[in-house]
Formats: sequence, structure tokens, C-alpha cells
Amino acid sequence: MGNNTDNASAPKPRRRAQGLNRENILEACLHLAAGTATDTLSFRKIGKELGADPTALYRHFADKDELLLALADQVLDMGMEGYEQGPFWELSLEELLLRARASFLRYPSVATLAALRVTRQEGEMKFVEAMLAVLKLAGFELREAALIHRACADFMLAWTGFSAGLLLLGEKSTEDDRAWVASYAKVPRADYPLAVASVGVMAEVQDDENYRFAMGLLIDGITVRLGKGSGKSRG
Repeated sequence: MGNNTDNASAPKPRRRAQGLNRENILEACLHLAAGTATDTLSFRKIGKELGADPTALYRHFADKDELLLALADQVLDMGMEGYEQGPFWELSLEELLLRARASFLRYPSVATLAALRVTRQEGEMKFVEAMLAVLKLAGFELREAALIHRACADFMLAWTGFSAGLLLLGEKSTEDDRAWVASYAKVPRADYPLAVASVGVMAEVQDDENYRFAMGLLIDGITVRLGKGSGKSRG
């Protein structure tokens, strides 16, 4: 009788090292990084995903750090696909900050890395150039635009890294919110009346809602700064 073993469960054949390239390695990493599983990007797991010996990866990336930076840059570049600057700088800035965040949160383990690093590669440069172009459209001079870009980019990366951490926590994050409300309920209201009265509202705010609200405050602040003439050259 023939072998009835399910082929889908059979181990992947190992690829010859010369069959690998940076593109299919990064593609395999994206597949592994999708979702909320942790510790997915070890060379051992990447090699298994590719059906290749993990040591073959070193022919294309000097080390894991180089691989992860290339991966973060590709995720940012994916977020820029289809972006076109519109006539209103506020809407274009908002779109950039939402696009980058959404792309990173598809790959939470990559987002936690990107919050702390600069990739110095094409995807990052596209994002920087696009945001500076938006701020130029608004009327800011180069130095002021550079400072605002830094504030906006750091805001997006830091918040997105935090959001990715919540996704990786999974149910534990929801449990923390419940514990937050429960613990405040035990505090004498007379001692902390505002905190006790507000904790339920604060705990109900969803992370994406919170990000959009904070982003609105940031853009409103930039608008006020522009209105005060800080975008003009100070000589």
C-alpha cells in the first residue's frame, strides 16, 4: 500500500543556499512576524520557514540586527504604497501617521524593534521625505519642519511600539484594565474623587481611539504654531 501520510505535515525540503535571496528571506520573516506570536524571528525559525539551513542566512545578512532593520524598513515601505500628497497638509500628515502605524501593527514584533531604531534605508527615506514635503506645503521653513517631523515620527513610533506590546500581551492587557478599575474601586472616593470617578472611562478607551485622539492634539498644536508665525525664518 502507498504511504498515506499527509504531505502538508511533512517537513519542508531544505533549499539550497544559492536559491535564497534577500527578498524571499524577508518574505518568510513577514509571514512569521504576522500576528501576535512572540520570539518568531530567530534564525532557527526563519531557516525552518524557508526549509533552509539557518547558517545560509548569513550569506545575505551579516547578522540578525541587519536582517531586522531591513525587515522594519520593508514594513514601513509597505505602508507608503499608494500614498499621494493631497492639497491639505493636515490630512496628508494624518494619513502618513496612520499608514505607518497600520503597517507596523500588522507585524507587532517588528513594530517593537522599529520604535527604537532608524533603518537608514529606502522605506524610511520615503517616509521622511514625504513628511517634510507635507510640512513644506504647510509653510514651515526647513529647520522648523525637521523639528516637527522628528516630534511626529517619534510620536508615531513610540505609540506604535507601545501598541504592539499590548498586542503581544494579548489577554493579559485586558486583564490589566480590569484590575485597574477594580483596584480604584477599593480606594476611598473622598481621597481621590477625580481618579475614582474617571477610571472607568479611561479604561474603556481603546488603543487606536486613543492614538487618533492624541494625533489630533498633536496636529492641532502644529496648526497653532504655524498660525503664530513660527514657520517663518527667524534670521
